[in-house]
Amino acid sequence: GFAFPDWAYKAESSPGSRQIQLWHFILELLREERYREVISWQGDYGEFVIKDPEEVARLWGVRKCKPHMNYDKLSRALRW
Repeated sequence: GFAFPDWAYKAESSPGSRQIQLWHFILELLREERYREVISWQGDYGEFVIKDPEEVARLWGVRKCKPHMNYDKLSRALRW
């Protein structure tokens, strides 16, 4: 399987903190077994698939205290 370097898994902030970048949040979801139906690794080249876009957006909104987050807003952030 694909593995990121150790620095990619080191928390930039404490769990639950709003001070987190989107890429790090995505890694957190990918590492948690309970989110396998929402987002998961695909293939061997560091690719992932978002299986439930609205749920990923909702979780990101909860984490950032932005209750109106939706996938349209999240996808714009992902493209950046």
